[in-house]
Amino acid sequence: MKKLLFIFLMLAVLTGCHGLRMGVGLKGEVIDEDTLVLDGDTFTIQERIGDSLFIVWNYEHSDEKTPCYLLKYERNGFYYPQIGATNITSIDNTVNYVSIDDNDVYDIKDRKILFSSPCCESGFYYLGQWKSLHLFASSDTICFSDGKCVGLQDDVFCRKPKKEGMVTLVAGAQTKDVSFGDLYNAKKKSDAPDTTTERLAKNYYIKPRSKYERMEAGFSVDLDIPKGDAESDKAIREWMMAAIRDDAFYQLENNRGIPVGKCTSLKDLQLSLDKYGVLWEKLCRAEYQIEDTLELRMTCNIRVRKVADCDDYTTYYYWASLYNGGLHDLPREYYITYDKQRGGLLDVGNSVKPSMMQRFRHMVLESLKKEYDFCYERENSWEDFTHSIFSFHCPMIDTSGMDEVMRSFLVHNYSCDDWAGWNGYNEKAFTEKDFPLTHFAVLPEGIVLTYHPYQIDCFAAGEYHAVIPFKEANRCLMFDYSKHEDLKPSCKDSSSGKNDNIKNNIREKATLLIYKMLHLPLYYHKLKIIIIWR
Repeated sequence: MKKLLFIFLMLAVLTGCHGLRMGVGLKGEVIDEDTLVLDGDTFTIQERIGDSLFIVWNYEHSDEKTPCYLLKYERNGFYYPQIGATNITSIDNTVNYVSIDDNDVYDIKDRKILFSSPCCESGFYYLGQWKSLHLFASSDTICFSDGKCVGLQDDVFCRKPKKEGMVTLVAGAQTKDVSFGDLYNAKKKSDAPDTTTERLAKNYYIKPRSKYERMEAGFSVDLDIPKGDAESDKAIREWMMAAIRDDAFYQLENNRGIPVGKCTSLKDLQLSLDKYGVLWEKLCRAEYQIEDTLELRMTCNIRVRKVADCDDYTTYYYWASLYNGGLHDLPREYYITYDKQRGGLLDVGNSVKPSMMQRFRHMVLESLKKEYDFCYERENSWEDFTHSIFSFHCPMIDTSGMDEVMRSFLVHNYSCDDWAGWNGYNEKAFTEKDFPLTHFAVLPEGIVLTYHPYQIDCFAAGEYHAVIPFKEANRCLMFDYSKHEDLKPSCKDSSSGKNDNIKNNIREKATLLIYKMLHLPLYYHKLKIIIIWR
């Protein structure tokens, strides 16, 4: 009843001054790419959907209450208003539905609201149909047209499905194809917590000393810290401490000579982080404070997660986001693996047979090309692809007259470059013989290598993860890591009948583990899915 009343009120508004009557055809003419004249009134074309649908608004009489209209052009030369609303946006991969006011999905053919989303569905993508239901995905949610929604965990996103009835979930280098039915029927699954690690989340942001200070400055950590005394635990803690030091202090000028904090035990690591917090504020105020006032925005947020563990190896995921002005932050993510049998952190030098190095490098490039083609939605030639990524890091201007410091400003550097295999601000284009093999690690899917934004592609392209399946990589490796099948992704169907509470707007939360090894809280990382019943 309320929805009908809303529709009647909306129609009343829309048929007022400068409003269009729904279903009444208007003679119109498209003046240019962005302008449409209807019976003497000029409208701006916001979007075109297919060959016959237009989203427009009247800019001559515009204010904050001016509605948008969805128009359908018929062969008789008339434009017919389908619906009006404060905001109308298209939905990718379909011409049958549009989004209304970031809340409702409107069925154009049947001229009715298909469903109301419990979350903002701005930027929806149409996934397909399952039984009688239609599926839509946003950046962090998958919604069924009966109102049932699947909320994706942080940093998880959907890819365009490769197969009908499936959706690909992506979390860094890890992917999982899940059927629509498995998503709809998933139920809560309880898992025991990981007792081998300790979760530490702490904020080391500077607190203002007076009412005149305006700042967002400091760093934060959210860590899975191994608690044991095994060599693998000690090595991971030491790597973690060094990585935090490098990234937390990366943006400060006086960052030379800062030692890696003591991390022999869990307690030592926590105390070292507290000391870093004090030191960070001291160095920051010494560098940026004017008289007795600090005004600054400089942040570094770090997250570390344990993603795989077995008798042969343990693998951790590292993510950091640094900001010190500009249009965006500078994120970085990668994986790191400790080999328990041989002892030590893995890299290309101690993992790939020297005689097979070129073969392995070619495998990496082939994997990167798949990601590159997907990113740009076209099949690129091998020559175009390699020319682009081999030379992307090179400055676009002549640097022959510049000193080393000035040249370094033209190329993005990362604190992990040295040990990851990237030789700083080398200005020469790479070749297939010397292309760097960075951030070598082991995942259940295979061997992964990671490249950061601006190293081989633009910022918008994000991180590139080259994933080489074990069946291809093993011929090049010194050691076989493929025997732990229990670490591979699993998605169990726990189907049941329809939920009786959907109509009552009762929300329940459930969790579906993709990786058995992960036992993460609901608000953390990527390999869980939260099911929200509406």
